[in-house]
Amino acid sequence: MLQHEQNAEQERRDHLRAKSFKHAKIYINDDKSIYDAVLKNVSAYGAALSLGMTQRLPESFRLLIVSDDVTVPCHVEWRRADMVGVSF
Repeated sequence: MLQHEQNAEQERRDHLRAKSFKHAKIYINDDKSIYDAVLKNVSAYGAALSLGMTQRLPESFRLLIVSDDVTVPCHVEWRRADMVGVSF
């Protein structure tokens, strides 16, 4: 992503996000399906996740931040090939 595109994306956010590199798990289908993800950045209201394929994710799911042992309900705000932005 170009620097001016990154700046424009940051300006659209209502809350600052801290960079992160934490292991996360995405739970869908009543916890019958689990996907691994990497938490790339996070704020009190949302996060960006890196994962293999975002097309399979439903609009809402549960996210476990493994190192913090915290689970939060999420809603997809945007999708890219291997990234997804969520609010919680």
